[in-house]
Formats: sequence, C-alpha cells, structure tokens
Amino acid sequence: KIGSFGRFQKIQYLLACFAAVCCSWAAIVPVYILNVPKHRCRVPRLGPADHWGINSSLIEADVPLKKSGCAVPGAADCFEACRLNGGNGTNSTTGCSAGFVFDKSEFIDTFPSELNYVCDAGREVLVTTLVQSQLIGVLIGAWMSGILSDRFGRKPVLIGSMLLMGLSGLASTVSSDPYSFWCFGIEFIGPQARIHAGIVIQYAYAVGLILLVGVAHLLRYWRWLNIAVGALPLFSILLIWLLVESPRWLISRGRLAEAEALIRKAAKVNGVELPTDLELRPPSENVSKTPDSESADDSDRSSPTSSATKSSEQTSFLRVFTNKQTALMTMNMFLQWWVIALVYYGLSLSSGNLPGDIYLTSFLNALAELIGYVVPHALAGRLGRRVTHAGSMFLAAAALCSTIFVELFGPADGGLDWLLVTLAMLGKIGITSAFGVAYLWTAEMFHTGVRQMAVGSSSTAGRAGTLLAPFLADMRKFIASSFGAALPLLISGCLALLAGLTSLLLPETLGIELPETLEDCRRLAAWRSRATVEPQDVGKEIKEQQAVDENANRDSAV
Repeated sequence: KIGSFGRFQKIQYLLACFAAVCCSWAAIVPVYILNVPKHRCRVPRLGPADHWGINSSLIEADVPLKKSGCAVPGAADCFEACRLNGGNGTNSTTGCSAGFVFDKSEFIDTFPSELNYVCDAGREVLVTTLVQSQLIGVLIGAWMSGILSDRFGRKPVLIGSMLLMGLSGLASTVSSDPYSFWCFGIEFIGPQARIHAGIVIQYAYAVGLILLVGVAHLLRYWRWLNIAVGALPLFSILLIWLLVESPRWLISRGRLAEAEALIRKAAKVNGVELPTDLELRPPSENVSKTPDSESADDSDRSSPTSSATKSSEQTSFLRVFTNKQTALMTMNMFLQWWVIALVYYGLSLSSGNLPGDIYLTSFLNALAELIGYVVPHALAGRLGRRVTHAGSMFLAAAALCSTIFVELFGPADGGLDWLLVTLAMLGKIGITSAFGVAYLWTAEMFHTGVRQMAVGSSSTAGRAGTLLAPFLADMRKFIASSFGAALPLLISGCLALLAGLTSLLLPETLGIELPETLEDCRRLAAWRSRATVEPQDVGKEIKEQQAVDENANRDSAV
C-alpha cells in the first residue's frame, strides 16, 4: 500500500548500497596489498645501484636466463627470479644472498615485496594463509550476522559490522560481507520491485571494485591502501540516524507499534494515504494438517501454548531440517553457495595472476562482474531464478574448462594471452550472475522468521568454500608447469558444471509472495520437481491455504 519502490525505499536502498561498496573494497584489497611483483636476485657486486630496469648486459653474467617463456630476449623478466650464477666457471647456481630487486612499475611496495616474502615456499604459503585468515573472518561473520540479525534486527547488525570492519583494517576478524543489507533491501520493497532490489544493490558492489582499481593505482603503497580501505566503513556511523529497521522484521518480532509508525512514515514520504484503522498482525504458522506435517505439529494445535511454539518455530532455522523436502532444498542451496563462493573468490584473487597489467586486468575483472549482475537483472524476472542461475553456471563451466586448451597448447611467447583473459572474464561473468541470483533466490525460499539466518547460513556454507580459494588461486606457485597454471580454472569449471545441474532441482520463486511461515516454505519446497507448473500457481496455492487456515482458526475459536 505504501508503494513497491517509492522515495522512502529508494533513500534507504542507497544507504545500503554504501555498505556494498565498503564490502567490495575489504574483500578484494588482498589482490593489491599481497601482490607479488616481478622480481629477481639482486647482484651483489652492484649493490644498491641494481634496479629492475637496469641494462641487461650488466647483469647477464650474474643472473641466469629463463629456459622458456621469454617473449622479448634481454628483457628484465627474462631472467630467473630466484637464482644467481655460482661463478668460478661452473654451471651451478646459488640463492639470492643479497636480497631481491622488484619491478616498481605497478606498486611502490606490497606486503611480500617489502618483507622479501618471495622465493621461499614457506613464506609464499604464509602469504596465501593471510588471505585465508581474512576469509575465515568472513565465514565467522556470515554465520554470526544471520543469527544476530534475526534476533536484534537488520539495522544494528549492519552498522555494527561495518564499524568493526573499518576498525579492524584488513577486516580479517569480521565479515567483509554484512548480509543484513540484502534482506533489508528485499523486505522493505514490494514484489514488483524485488528483483531490482535484490540485484541492483550488487551493482554498487561491482562499482566499488572499479573504484578500488583507481584508488590502488593512485596510492600504490600497500599501507596507504590499507588505511583507505579501513577508513571508508567508519562513515557508516552516520547510518545510525539515517537507516531504519526492516518493517517485516519488526512485525515478525511482534513489535507492531514500531512497524506501524515506520510504515506510516514511509507512506508519508511516498505521498500515499493509509487508512486510520490500519491493523498489523504477526504471521502465524499454518495449522491445517498436511501430509508432511510432523506429529509434533498435531500436539501443538491442541496445546494452550501453541502460539508460543509457533513463535519459536518462526525463529528456529533448524526447523527446516525436520521436513525432507525443505531439508533437501536447503542442502542444495548450501551446495550452490559453496561452489559459487569458491569459484568467485578463486577468480577474483587470481586476477593478479592473469597476463598483462594488474590494474587493467583488475578493471576488466570488475567490469565483468558488473556485466554479470546485469544478466540476472535482465533475465531473472523473465526466465525465472532457476533457469537464469543454471544458465549462468553452465556459461562459467564452459569458459573456464576451455582455458586448459590455451594453457597447454598455446604458444610459449604468450600470443594467446588475450584469449586466456577473455575466457577468464566470461567465467567471471557467469559465476557473478549466479552469485547475483543466489542472494535473491535464497531469501525468497525461506520464511520471514528465519530469512536473514537462511541467507547467513547459506553464506556460511559458501565462505567455507572460500577457504580453499587462496590455495586454488595460487596453485600455479606450487605446481610449476602449464598444467599447474590451467588446473585452477579447470577445477572451477567442473565445480560450476556440477552446481548448475543440481540447481535445476530447486523451486522457482518468480512472482510469488515471500513465504511468511514455515508451512509456506514447505509448500514451496514441495513444488521443486514440478517444472511444468507456473511459479505463480505456487504463490496462489500458498495464499489459498493461508486463507483456509485463518478461517479454520476463527471457526475453532468460536
């Protein structure tokens, strides 16, 4: 009645987009601050005078040449990175006793170059583990944000996680993805605009990545960049006065007076008149007997404490596992998130490993992500969530699996580097599209009482997958061959294919009302295998059954 996407919702939505920009910076900044620039051993006899661009004739007697992969003979990157000639007329080589010389064309210094964390397997693993430590924080934050948001509300958890993210600098101990704003976005907006709210906010995330490329190019020193990334979320303290709580969450918690005041405020800003006798009622669990109802439900209906039990059901995410259909639906969605997050972060973190300038490849990577979000925005409202999601996964699988042919059979001089980058970008578009649908699709499958926790739990499953992403991205460091370079993308492609096939078993949610109760969620899950049924029919059945249940409640009360 207050409008699907009026002025009030737009203001709140833009505030949530600020959170998305901050999250994108915190998530991808390791690509820059932990980048390992091109390097070689410092020639001891030259001392401080030795630098990356020095005339090759001055060092060719001291630094051995690479055996292959040199496009321009005599160029700086044609020399071995970690060895010096042994001298004394022998063919032996030694380590870099005098330190290293780094290519300063892209960065003044990064964390590995400043501390000489190169040419040492133990130190290289440590750098990879630093990225993993951040992702462990993301996993913990995703789990905690779901629990805390359903208990204390979307607003305080969103603002709190943003402030913690800023204060923690690298955000290695808190979530770099406060999922409150996703549920906030769709819960405050009507069904007609829900597809836009669920995906457009991710445009802000992609725009944040593009902005980060510019900031990283401007600063070029990892400490300065780290300070900039940590300072931005601190501005979220202003959201205390600007952001409002989700009205759906307030209603689900029985705080009807606050919800009504908020709805009337939104209506006033949107220029909509509401009736003076507006009545809000918290959603109640269905009480009709269904084939999938547990015996415990029957006892609840005859118990004087049934209302308390229903309220408990509403806020207990574990209840979805008491029914086979909702349990399978939930586990399938967990699998989708696990694969998507692993592949997505693997591609994002390996963007610095792609051939070419890191700022150009990072910009293309961010642009591919933006395009990836446009795809579900354009298609999910027409083709449905399921078809769009599965198609995106199949695109990613085809593109990523194809890269193995370029790596294994392409020319050693890098003549097909453009094709490798193109295929990687197509893979990023596909997996990003699937990510864009997953947020919206997950939130639409679960009822209001546990919706935020469902998104948070699904995200936790995904973040468990991201723990492997740093090692997947750096696999080429540990398997020194063309196959080792191709293996990360090949593994990602195979996983995307598996997830795409299993996603076809999930229910379609296009055009249906958001489930309000656990029974609504069960009915939706029961339609997962009925591909010939229009999704609108699912919503119609849910509404009709809710009306029957309400009439039954009134009759029993009389």
